[in-house]
Amino acid sequence: MQKILYGLIELQEVDRRLDELKEERGDLPLIVEELNKKLAEKRQQLEHDQSSLKAYKLRQRELELKIDESKVRMEKYEEQLYQVKTNREYDAITLETETVKKQLDEAQAELKTLKENIQGLEAKISETEVEVEKLEGELEENNIELQVKLNETSEEENLLKQEREIIVSKTSPHIVKQYEMVRQARSGQGIAKVEGNTCGGCYSFIPPQKIVEVKKMKEIFTCEFCGRILVWDESSH
Repeated sequence: MQKILYGLIELQEVDRRLDELKEERGDLPLIVEELNKKLAEKRQQLEHDQSSLKAYKLRQRELELKIDESKVRMEKYEEQLYQVKTNREYDAITLETETVKKQLDEAQAELKTLKENIQGLEAKISETEVEVEKLEGELEENNIELQVKLNETSEEENLLKQEREIIVSKTSPHIVKQYEMVRQARSGQGIAKVEGNTCGGCYSFIPPQKIVEVKKMKEIFTCEFCGRILVWDESSH
């Protein structure tokens, strides 16, 4: 148990340094992650709008052809009106003319609305393209800055991670889990050295008999107030 507890002291020192390296990077990893997320959303939106614009323009072309065709038919019916010989023929052509005129009016109304939608969508696409370009620039700048910081610390971080794996492999998974839970709840500090008659983590009083037991380093003791694993380090006394 003594070896395990001393291992936890080493583990905490390794974790403390890893936390320091993480802090040196600041918010850059989160900033890069958020920029990547925003950029992906904007690109998806741009792709969707460009697809919609393509469909709108295809529909515009269909309506323009339909309008041209309707106008030709209208002219044809108007010419036929001068050639009819019976009221029945006149009524039939008039009915056809009214039908085509109605279709023409509907197509022209739809085309007008469609052109307005196209204009609005083109403006939106232009705006999104500017936003995408801006986000790409910001992402590149932050990525470069992050990469510089990673390059400065990557060698030390890799060595620390390897050291951490070795320590953890020699420790009971149950104890490591307990340490990790307390560490997460207590600002990165899972163990605390006994300092005088207090807990080095929360500075709460520790009964003398408990200090005697902690000194033996034969079993796990925790602070009754903060829950940190208590250890005795001769080098600090």
